[in-house]
Amino acid sequence: MPFGEPPPVTDPTRPASASTLLNDFAATWASDRVRLADIVDMLGDRVYGLMLLIFAIPSAIPNPVPGITAILGLPLVIVAAQQVMGRPRPWFPAVLGNRSIATADFRRFVVQADPWLKRVERLLRPRFRALVSSFGERILAAIALLMAVILTLPIPLANLLPAVSICFIALAMIEYDGLMAGVGIAVAVGSVVIASSVVYGFVKIGIFLIQNALA
Repeated sequence: MPFGEPPPVTDPTRPASASTLLNDFAATWASDRVRLADIVDMLGDRVYGLMLLIFAIPSAIPNPVPGITAILGLPLVIVAAQQVMGRPRPWFPAVLGNRSIATADFRRFVVQADPWLKRVERLLRPRFRALVSSFGERILAAIALLMAVILTLPIPLANLLPAVSICFIALAMIEYDGLMAGVGIAVAVGSVVIASSVVYGFVKIGIFLIQNALA
């Protein structure tokens, strides 16, 4: 819930939403800085979905901070790869785990992401649970890993959709929504098609320029 607002009435059979979990974490965190390791320790049994979401949102919003995909792409790759391997919780080397941001900046990020998350969460509910079972989540993590790799590559016009796909997959994991997982997979397919087309186009242009230079 946003800071200062009373808690909404929720369905006790439904897991807490991503926006609720993030707002609760931001509201209750007492230190003046938030380390990556602190986030992992506090997020509970849905830590993978939430970590993917936290790292993907800044690249999925319009007009992201320049260079943000290169900064957040590596943590995304690390998180997704460890979920594919079946680790119970993600682990980061100290150089990443001890990286921190001011708690005020983290809260500002949560406030900015909250309206977008709430709009998407209205469409989510637990369904088609086979797609978000333990095995299904490892398949989704493999797709997220591919999207994270594409996200880190300097491919023009090919960064937004992979981040959106990871966000959808992460929300599916958090809310146990297999339909949203399907949407995330569909966006991932589109991402691969666009990235492949862009790379193919640049290769064709490069070959054309080389052939003309040698002619």
